[in-house]
Amino acid sequence: MFRDIATVYKKEVKSILKDKTVLLLCILMPFLMLFGEGQLMAAMDNRVQDEEHNAYYMNAPEYAVPALKELGFKGEPESKEKCLEEIKNKDAVMLVVFPKDFTTEPKEGETVSDIEVWYNSSDMESLQVKESLSYYLDSLRPVVFTVNADTNTKYDLGDSTYQQRNALASMVPGLLIMVIVYGIMTLASNIIAGDKESNFLNTVLITPVSRSSIAIGKALAVLTAAGISSISAFAGLSALMKSFANLVGTDVINYSIIDYVYVFICIISVTFAMVGLILIISTLAKTARSAQTLTVIPIMVLFIGSFLTSNSSFDSLIAKIGFTNCLIPMWNATYVTKMILLKDFTFAEMASTCVINIVFGALCLFIVSRLFNNEKIVND
Repeated sequence: MFRDIATVYKKEVKSILKDKTVLLLCILMPFLMLFGEGQLMAAMDNRVQDEEHNAYYMNAPEYAVPALKELGFKGEPESKEKCLEEIKNKDAVMLVVFPKDFTTEPKEGETVSDIEVWYNSSDMESLQVKESLSYYLDSLRPVVFTVNADTNTKYDLGDSTYQQRNALASMVPGLLIMVIVYGIMTLASNIIAGDKESNFLNTVLITPVSRSSIAIGKALAVLTAAGISSISAFAGLSALMKSFANLVGTDVINYSIIDYVYVFICIISVTFAMVGLILIISTLAKTARSAQTLTVIPIMVLFIGSFLTSNSSFDSLIAKIGFTNCLIPMWNATYVTKMILLKDFTFAEMASTCVINIVFGALCLFIVSRLFNNEKIVND
């Protein structure tokens, strides 16, 4: 039996290696998507840090000019009317007009100085500059009282890096799983349904090779492609992590090698479960097109799981479910991977997740094997 499985496995692997489309989806796409996401984050960070905005000011006091320049303001506009028109047309982002007698401490009986801030609420860059300006203007206002003025005292009793880590932990699990699954989705859905549609499966089934060996050999070939896809995705993840570390600080992204190993094991286990489910669909489908169409269903299950774990609105509900999250196949991987990145997991949760997904995947492969033993899968 093992010899037959190896024969089928080698035949399928050779077929995969000859298909450039499959190689692109399984090897290059996961890396390129995550690498591209990292480069996009780096570009966004550089834009926020370094870009000079088409923002202007008028009558600014001398002590305020350096701060405005640091915020990306260019200087005085040619004319107020022309600048306002440019803001309206999104050619400029802001005009700040200080009163000529601007003061932060008006004398008794005098009206307070009014600063005019002209912006465009339909322009995202304009809103970002407005937010930055607001922080600066708040620092100019007279001090009535202070809050947490002692800089030597840590008033935050929680983890100050939690929010940044939570943003990363909410994004990475779904992103990793999606790029891997999308890479192998076409291969897994076609490997049986495609042979069935071309009538090649009829020829294979009448050979001396047992049908169970055929099913297992094909499954192992897909799992090999999934493993390669996972390695490619983790190579891209390194670039994504580096970009995120540059954005929020290396003190936030300080995961150890063992943390990445835990994530990798969880992702591999859910990939195994997903491949098994897609192979059932491929076995039941009569054509490759119908198999690809039906494969959308488990993909949507993963998408919903990724959405729920990334949405903070569901945090309390997910927390109430507790350990039961780890017992739900496929969903458990997105949950536990997030907990690993938050450094808030137990080994029992990770082990349970992996065992559940492996058992689920093995059950799916058993069902595929049983379906192969059913003569009805042979086309008339």
